[in-house]
Amino acid sequence: MVDFPGYSLSGAVASFFFILLTMKQEDDFRVIGPAHPILARVGEDALLTCQLLPKRTAMHMEVRWYHLEPSTLLFAYKDGAEVTEMQMEEYRGRVEWIQDNIAEGSVALKIHDIQPFDNGQYWCRFQDGNYFTETSLLLKVAGMGSTPNIHMEGSGESGFQFVCTAGGWFPEPLVYWKDNQEERLLTVFENHIPDEDGLFYVEDTLVLQDDSAETVSCIIHNPVLTEKKASIVYIPEKLQTKMASLKVIGPSQPIFVGVGEDIQLNCYLFPKADAQNMEVRWFRSHRHAAVHVYVKGNHVPGEQMAEYRGRTTLEINTINEGRVTLQIHSARLSDDGKYHCLFEQGGVYQEATLDLKVVWLLPH
Repeated sequence: MVDFPGYSLSGAVASFFFILLTMKQEDDFRVIGPAHPILARVGEDALLTCQLLPKRTAMHMEVRWYHLEPSTLLFAYKDGAEVTEMQMEEYRGRVEWIQDNIAEGSVALKIHDIQPFDNGQYWCRFQDGNYFTETSLLLKVAGMGSTPNIHMEGSGESGFQFVCTAGGWFPEPLVYWKDNQEERLLTVFENHIPDEDGLFYVEDTLVLQDDSAETVSCIIHNPVLTEKKASIVYIPEKLQTKMASLKVIGPSQPIFVGVGEDIQLNCYLFPKADAQNMEVRWFRSHRHAAVHVYVKGNHVPGEQMAEYRGRTTLEINTINEGRVTLQIHSARLSDDGKYHCLFEQGGVYQEATLDLKVVWLLPH
């Protein structure tokens, strides 16, 4: 065995293990987060927390929060300061860094004004030199939408048709019908679509063949919140209304208009009926995407889509005969498409669909 002056094999081995132990102690920390999913309602705030174990200061460390994957950075903390250069645009001004207990390795991130796209997995990552560790958190976003509206579209060969509509739900809700005996009724058609904000609009149709039922109810259930909203209609009252016997008539051919010109969309009730006390609603893909809403002599701007605000006028000179004209000023290419004209009274409605074509005009 070769001996080196001043050293022994046992001393070298001891020194080697001491170095390993020291390195392990520096790097031997982990991150923990909440044991259960974090629940946040749309429009409220959510608090994401994580903690170093064993407890130690993280003031000199780099801390990162990201959503779904590392490239979707919510927040970064480095060298004692916030780093915003790489922050995703949708989180700027919406996140708040809380470091009151960072000396004990505890940090939090508050997300303001929770939106549907915030739903999902998050990661909290601590890095000290070349060593890093992270933990994941699950944020469940939920929103209770509007109370369902039930409308009867009149009778057909197969029975009376009821339509249940609502908007602003997240995640996609469960919709079902019941009669006055609490028996479930079969939905014949359902249309659940997210809007531009990710909130769901629902439109479910029931065809009732059994005229012995006194009432029908539409129930919308949020699977995350386990909460529901419901509406009920009394069928005898519905069947007696004059709306069930009316039709809405619109142009049978597409309407062509040039960019920049004013649009005129016409519809009327047949046979003639006074619509002064009815709701008249013009909309695009669904009734909550309103172009113009008129209720008993008043325009209702609160339900109007932003791109139509200040651009629409409803001509009601002949509304006492059930005839109206919607004028949309200064046509845009985005105005092209299907429009619905709807008359409603007492929860029963009739509607017609119009096809608008917006085209570029050739110069003279």
